[in-house]
Amino acid sequence: MWSVLSQLLAPAMVVAISPFSIIVAIVLVLHTDRARANGWAFLAGRLLALAAVTVAFMQAPRLIGNLNRPVSPRVLIGAGALLLMIGVWVWFRRDRMTEEPPWLAKLTRLTPIGAAVIGMLLVVSNPKMLAATAAAGLLIGTASVSVAGAGGAVVYYSVVASSTVAVPVLAYAAVGSRADDQLTRFKAWLHRHSGVVTAVILAAVGIALLVIGISEI
Repeated sequence: MWSVLSQLLAPAMVVAISPFSIIVAIVLVLHTDRARANGWAFLAGRLLALAAVTVAFMQAPRLIGNLNRPVSPRVLIGAGALLLMIGVWVWFRRDRMTEEPPWLAKLTRLTPIGAAVIGMLLVVSNPKMLAATAAAGLLIGTASVSVAGAGGAVVYYSVVASSTVAVPVLAYAAVGSRADDQLTRFKAWLHRHSGVVTAVILAAVGIALLVIGISEI
């Protein structure tokens, strides 16, 4: 079980360090009328989508017989190399990732239901998040763990993958508008450095997977 949890940390971090999702969470708690409700709804929608996608991919090994075994170290090495290459690619494109999409301003009119839907959509419409969550589901589905252990692994992955988004939501829930200045500065920083953050995390996770895969050969 500990081996499964350690392997899940890599895809969870790929999802967690998604600057745009964090920016959306900050916008919801700073610029909507029902800030707390929208923040919690967004976080709940994200958790639900991550858990649902993970569970869906957990079933793949049962549908494809030859997948019903632990993930090969070569797969981990291949995934690590791929993430490392993507990280390098994102690094060279980092200056093109600082523009704020026009539709972000429309989020100020969202209701809690809309915030929950946005939380789900940002998971299922993002190829990077889908790929990482699919990998998490396959890791759990091919591991020799009980049903309770698999459920715990899904919860663990979903929570870790949403931990960064939870920070602005929890900060606003705790201190309200007193967090406005700090969150505004953090949002501006993420806009300026989103490409750098994404590249560094992808490269770091790729290297971690390479190390894990090589150590298991």
